[in-house]
Amino acid sequence: MRVNDTPPWQRDIAMMFQDFALFPHMTVARQVGFGLEMLRRPAAEIRRRVTDSLAAFDIGALADRKPDTLSGGQKQRVALARALITEPRILLLDEPIGSLDYSLREAVMLELRDVQRRLGISFIWVTHDQNEAFSLGDRVVVMNHARIEQVGAPEDIAERPRTRFVASFVQGTNVFDGTVESVDGDHIRVRTPSGSFLVPRPDERSPSAGEPTSFSVRAALLTMRPGSEHVNQVRAVCHAIEYLGAIRRYDFRLADGRSLKLEQFTGRDRRIGEGEPVTLGWRIEDGWLHAPPVEPA
Repeated sequence: MRVNDTPPWQRDIAMMFQDFALFPHMTVARQVGFGLEMLRRPAAEIRRRVTDSLAAFDIGALADRKPDTLSGGQKQRVALARALITEPRILLLDEPIGSLDYSLREAVMLELRDVQRRLGISFIWVTHDQNEAFSLGDRVVVMNHARIEQVGAPEDIAERPRTRFVASFVQGTNVFDGTVESVDGDHIRVRTPSGSFLVPRPDERSPSAGEPTSFSVRAALLTMRPGSEHVNQVRAVCHAIEYLGAIRRYDFRLADGRSLKLEQFTGRDRRIGEGEPVTLGWRIEDGWLHAPPVEPA
């Protein structure tokens, strides 16, 4: 349903702001009930629903306190309770955990997901953090300068990026630019400055030889011990290593100077050192050819 011509106050959409935007002069109880006051609901109904909402978000003990006495997590709960008390059809969240400490973010994300599933209200979560989007989203929309590049499940976005922009945006993805060298059955050979590689032929189209193109391969799908099934291989030198707890991320440099990432679970395979040359490989089916860029209208 299009709401372009409907005044904002009639769209049945609530918003939770990045900085929470709590009224500094109002108590928590008054904050939460503000939307119902604007709807001119009876005072008795407002008191009852505010009491229920404070209990649902476990902030009943904060009812008489003002925002400057609350922690970041408490403010977040108050802002969410205020946004949801009018029971909107859609809740728009503008980077709702961007101002929270890292240690608090995971707990808040899980709490918000539980709230959404309990209430059944559609959440539109605006974020620059793809970990948030992939962890919480049932449907992810990747936008580039106000244009939608791809819509799909988190797995589709991460594993089957439609365009070069989406692939370069998703963390842990290696992007190769080149030219279609040949089309042979189900495979396409792409010539790049780093070498010639095979990728699966897309079902929806067949690029022509000589056509500029790009493809990507996930860093987790590369191996430092390529076998016969790893048709695509390239020599590289280890440039840097990032230890991220569960995984170790390697940054390799190819002969042409470009960077190539590889991720492995900590403890798997052997650990290599900076400056060590290796041969990296991946299977044909691990590559993903991108669609041509769409020119702005």
